[in-house]
Amino acid sequence: MIQLTYDQDWVTLEFRSRQSLLDRLLSRGTVPDFDHDKRLSFALADLRATAEEAGDQVEIGSDRIQLSHRTLSALSSETADALGLPPLVDLTLRTDVMGQIGSPDFRLTHDWVRAGRKEIAHRTGAILETAGDGADGLRRLPRWMLDALEVADRFRAGSDLEEHWEALARFRRALEPGVRMYRADAEARLGMTDFLSGLEVTLTDRFSISPQGEDQFAIIPFLGERVEAAERDGEQISEAEAELQEGWLRAFQDKAFARGARPAYKLGGQSYLVVDPAATPVLKIMTDMQRADPVTRAAFVRNPRQKVTEAITDHLRSKGKLDGLSPAQEQELIEQTAEPAFVETREYSERVIGLTVYEKPALEITGSGTTWLPEAFTGAAAEIIEAMAPDQVERLIQQVDAAIANGQPSVNVDGAEIPATQTSRAALEQRLEAIRKREEPENKPVIGEEIDPRIGPIILDTADNLEDLTWAAKISPRTRLASDALPEVVKSALKGHQTESFLWKLEAWAAGLPGILNADEQGLGKTLQAIAFLAWMKENMSCSEAGRTGPVLVVAPTSLLVNWEEEVDKHLRAPGLGNVVRLYGSALGGKKRPGQQGIETDCGNTLLDLRDLEEAIDEGRGHRYWVLTTYTTLTNYQHSLAKIPFSTAVFDEIQAVKNPVSLRAKAALAVNADFRIGLTGTPIENSTVDLWAIMEQLTPGRFGSLKAFREKFGEPAEGNMRELYSLMFEPQSGLPPVALRRLKEDVARDLPEKSRRLHPRLMPEPQAAAYETARGKLASGTRGGALKMLHHIRSVSVHPDASSPTEDETYISMSARLLATMDILRGVQDRGERALVFIEHVKMQHRFIELTKREFGLPRVDLINGSTPIPRRQEIVNRFQRHLARDEGFDILVLGPKAAGTGLTLTAATHVIHLSRWWNPAVEEQCNDRVHRIGQSKPVTVHVPMAIHPGYQHNSFDCLLHSLMARKRHLATSALWPMGDTEEDASRLQQMLSDGGATRVEDPVTAAMAMMFKRDDTPMGPKNLDGSISYL
Repeated sequence: MIQLTYDQDWVTLEFRSRQSLLDRLLSRGTVPDFDHDKRLSFALADLRATAEEAGDQVEIGSDRIQLSHRTLSALSSETADALGLPPLVDLTLRTDVMGQIGSPDFRLTHDWVRAGRKEIAHRTGAILETAGDGADGLRRLPRWMLDALEVADRFRAGSDLEEHWEALARFRRALEPGVRMYRADAEARLGMTDFLSGLEVTLTDRFSISPQGEDQFAIIPFLGERVEAAERDGEQISEAEAELQEGWLRAFQDKAFARGARPAYKLGGQSYLVVDPAATPVLKIMTDMQRADPVTRAAFVRNPRQKVTEAITDHLRSKGKLDGLSPAQEQELIEQTAEPAFVETREYSERVIGLTVYEKPALEITGSGTTWLPEAFTGAAAEIIEAMAPDQVERLIQQVDAAIANGQPSVNVDGAEIPATQTSRAALEQRLEAIRKREEPENKPVIGEEIDPRIGPIILDTADNLEDLTWAAKISPRTRLASDALPEVVKSALKGHQTESFLWKLEAWAAGLPGILNADEQGLGKTLQAIAFLAWMKENMSCSEAGRTGPVLVVAPTSLLVNWEEEVDKHLRAPGLGNVVRLYGSALGGKKRPGQQGIETDCGNTLLDLRDLEEAIDEGRGHRYWVLTTYTTLTNYQHSLAKIPFSTAVFDEIQAVKNPVSLRAKAALAVNADFRIGLTGTPIENSTVDLWAIMEQLTPGRFGSLKAFREKFGEPAEGNMRELYSLMFEPQSGLPPVALRRLKEDVARDLPEKSRRLHPRLMPEPQAAAYETARGKLASGTRGGALKMLHHIRSVSVHPDASSPTEDETYISMSARLLATMDILRGVQDRGERALVFIEHVKMQHRFIELTKREFGLPRVDLINGSTPIPRRQEIVNRFQRHLARDEGFDILVLGPKAAGTGLTLTAATHVIHLSRWWNPAVEEQCNDRVHRIGQSKPVTVHVPMAIHPGYQHNSFDCLLHSLMARKRHLATSALWPMGDTEEDASRLQQMLSDGGATRVEDPVTAAMAMMFKRDDTPMGPKNLDGSISYL
């Protein structure tokens, strides 16, 4: 028996039987007996996925389920039915407005209709109780209907005109899915008046800025889905892909400038822009900055992320999202939320280089169209403005502001029309500033004099080698005072390749190299290698003749902060590297000078109190401290950190500064460190420029200017990549190499073997048919449409219908990759071992978990993906790693490839299965390295299930993708080669898919493998007993 209860906040299902269906599903060792149990397992998976996508919590216990009304409204009909929830409402929602907008009697109205007759109904959240003729109990509202009714219910007639328009726009936007419905029996119906149906509503949830001069900018609205689609395609989004264009865009920009951040904007006619509530903090800081003084505005234009991050932090804190988190977890959540909030468009990147305060461009206000702004004034208006005194221009600016606020199109000045737009206002402000500048005496700052914040640098300026080689770090040999032996403080035994790395660092340091790069493959212990050298540096500086005794600086991604402290404690005896100074998260506040707020790049002043470090350095105790911080903190507080003379700076995951003109890269360059160490497993991700930028941080000038480097190495070819490899990893001019890169297969001889296996399976009929349909559409439409179809083919190759409500056996039998994966896991189970399964699609992650729990009788299968709370992630890792202490046999952990590909050690597993395959071989290797790394004591097997189309065989998507990845992986082992997913990769796959024709052969799978290895010019590996094929 299932009992449903609900209130305004929650919906609860209670299973009241001696052993409920839910209890049988969750109990250890019990295999459910009934067909309904199979539906319930999928329903639980979809319930979890739906709640995750909605950002809600769902509680699933042995005898009850509790979910929110938002999650309830978003469930599919099949899932709701399997859980015993009410069906979708079968009434028509009739919507209208009453009264005149702006008047006290204005209302958003709705009622329920069946067959043209009004019905009485009572709503509690997403549940509707009907009472009229034909009523048959409780009904469930779909998500769009719930959203619309909540907007209507929250509306208060006493609000002002602007709030009326906002509510109307949100109401109409929420109704949009109902307008677009096409499945007559799947969703509730909608009726609306001509007025409502004629409203046009656009949604935005992210923002960018379009710089217009040094301290003016316009706000550009985007939709996250569009931005993420561009990122998946390896492209930087353009302003041309914004949610609004031309007239509507200008209308939004003018109103945002005049009225500030609003939940919705009327653009004109019956068109509106609605702002997602999650994006409101970002919009507010942007509109606030538009009203700030010119210096503050200019700083924001150069680096909007700082203010955006502050706004996001305040928002998260006010919502309690940071409560209970450690400083490292706090910092990680802030960066995860803030990073996508600001959209860095292609145009923004081209206009803003973020170096120092800009030289002001000369401004001529004319009608010729030659000014730095778009043509703003007619010839007559320009002449009048040209003759104005400063106070007259100020009054005109005020008049333009008033006109914008009142919706007036222009301001009349002596018969000339001045457009009431933000563009006009910006031009007038620049005109006013130019007049004042001419009238002020020229005062140049004196060296050593405090810099006036109005004209001084906001960030620390450093010479650069972008266009020409302007500076190069000197080679100055250093004196070794300590023994070359590993310090006694190091308690961990170093492996052979780690000792080699330790000695190489000593040689490079003594030879006088300014910095080095450790680019060892993931899993070889780069952190331990760095810690061993830092321990030696501490010992060397403790000698009385050492002279400079600076502290160590470690800059790391937020996800690795805790790992750094744990690794130091693990590998070093007390006192380790000395006292750790944490500069991140809430710990940063304790280092602020009394009364100081904000960040240093806003004012150019030092805000951190680091006197304890300074005193220690002065007294010869600097080597007893080490500073641990993030790239964000380094950027924001570069003035304070640049004053500390560090003995060594370690940049972990140094690819974080691969954009050489970013503020982050400039801040890293400004660090005052005698010796620099970079750590990365992927020295080149998407472009050879990545490598130039990394090496410019470590050994400036060694590879010439960026311009010259790009001319020589910009287009990867086997010849120039081998030359670059030699410059990096071989001794030059009698000096040690500046970089070190070893692969596990070459140096970690004591690491267990890692083997790779392909598991090809013939596509079942439903999958082959869906693949054929998708492939047929690939060549049609626009380039953007072709990219979408390429992603669709990629999804179909995993499963033709991931949302199918079918039973588990049928669901598995529809997918070649799922069939292969289940076979692989049966073998893993037979051996009592454990596997990681990487899956990209959220719904597939949850469905796969339920499938495997049922199939293998597992009481629990955990998931780590982008939605996993930070503390929960480590709990899951610890639970899985418990098998190392006490082997409890077969287990599975499901992970998202991007969210869980780095920063996790999962050596309790010995199998890695890529049910979803990422386009980037470096990402795939990072996933493999969660298992195959130091600490692993057993052989590791990497499994790649493949779906083979019976007609296209070796030209099936999975085969083409494997060929592309194998080629990039091969090139990267013999030379440096970009490993990232690029636009060229996508185009190549599109072309190969279009070129391959269908043929029929007796054994499509065998033919596909033979032709694929032949195409790759690689010998085909042996066929194993399970039918898999080994590959290198």
